[in-house]
Amino acid sequence: MKHFALKAAAAALAVPLSFGLGLGSAQANEPLRIGVTTFLSGPGAVFGVPAKDAADLLVEEINKKGGIKGAPVELIYLDEAKGIDDVVAQYKQLATAGKVDLMIAGLSSSTCLALAPVIEDFEMPAILWDCGTHRIFEENDFDYIYRTGDFTPPNNVSIALYTLKHNPDIKTIAGINPDYAFGRDNWESFKTAMEALDPDIEVVAELFPKLGSSDYSSEISRLSALRPDIVFSTLWGGDMNTFIKQAASRSLFNNSTLVSSNGESALQELGDAFPEGAIIGARGDSWFLGPRTANNPEHTKFVEDFKAKTGHYPIFPAYHMAQSVTALEQALDKGWDGTPENLKKGFLAGMDGLVLDNFTGQLAIRPDHQAIEDQIIGVTVKSPDYSFPILEQMTYIPAELITPPVGTTTAEWAKTLSPKLLDEVTIAK
Repeated sequence: MKHFALKAAAAALAVPLSFGLGLGSAQANEPLRIGVTTFLSGPGAVFGVPAKDAADLLVEEINKKGGIKGAPVELIYLDEAKGIDDVVAQYKQLATAGKVDLMIAGLSSSTCLALAPVIEDFEMPAILWDCGTHRIFEENDFDYIYRTGDFTPPNNVSIALYTLKHNPDIKTIAGINPDYAFGRDNWESFKTAMEALDPDIEVVAELFPKLGSSDYSSEISRLSALRPDIVFSTLWGGDMNTFIKQAASRSLFNNSTLVSSNGESALQELGDAFPEGAIIGARGDSWFLGPRTANNPEHTKFVEDFKAKTGHYPIFPAYHMAQSVTALEQALDKGWDGTPENLKKGFLAGMDGLVLDNFTGQLAIRPDHQAIEDQIIGVTVKSPDYSFPILEQMTYIPAELITPPVGTTTAEWAKTLSPKLLDEVTIAK
């Protein structure tokens, strides 16, 4: 096993490796058991439950086709809302008892940072499905863990590019982001990109409310007084919903434009309360009205099935989960011979260099186990066809423009950004 930087931090959580891992369970007609961590309760369930719904839908379809290499798939859920320590403890119990064969882990960046080293210690194949922190593969060298979702730099550099192309007269920006790794990393990435792309940009406020806050009145008062051209936010789930509703009641976005690289997930929840003219991303290239998948029958079916099951259209966490499930299925179809003793080897062989181009979008797995994908960005407008704003002036920002190369840290790569990069981007008017 390769040495990695989080090893020492995980030492207190480590367990002996001389246990029955359960990889022998995936025999013909016996289930392939996949542990899944997501938020099933609390404010994060706004993200986590749609992801679970997507996983359930896709696994149902997989099992209708006979499973993967003859093995039906079972999903075992762990609720991230119970806290990092609880999730780690539950995982260790399942793994030690041989009750899971593979993992799809991590809606929250905090979950990924704590759980990934433990999964690696168990030498268990795993996919990180949503967490965005760049630290996962910049600070670690994992053998068994891959990430099929995108991550912090492309999310925020892409929306910075779009924002400045859409409005080159921006002078001032402010940020309101959750006070933990995800929020601080996203703000730093966006702020750094904006300052590199336009050195005259002035940062007038950097606000970090606690995760799970119920009252943003002080933050809204400060932003209203400052009147920045841009208010950047990666609040998410119930936090984003609360902030937007309170901001709308005080007309914050009459004078400032909301920019959010993960804001697509809140459109349906908030409806008319979501401001028009906001610049919004979907943390990837997938959206239920995305141009690339408009004529894809598998995508149409996924959207229709998801709507019938949940009453809503799929949001980006649902697509991220769909990416992880379909990547896992494709990897095992490609690399696994169906025998329990070769499950681990087959998964790793199938994931290395995997390219996914299906109803969930397009992605490619790099040698460092990180997926790269384009980013879809647009501006919110009201629509007579939907009870919530949709996106117009949509543009796909190419992954190669907005992603640090393998072997380069985000901090090092950010120093190479310059205003010339704006010449590479065109958006519809």
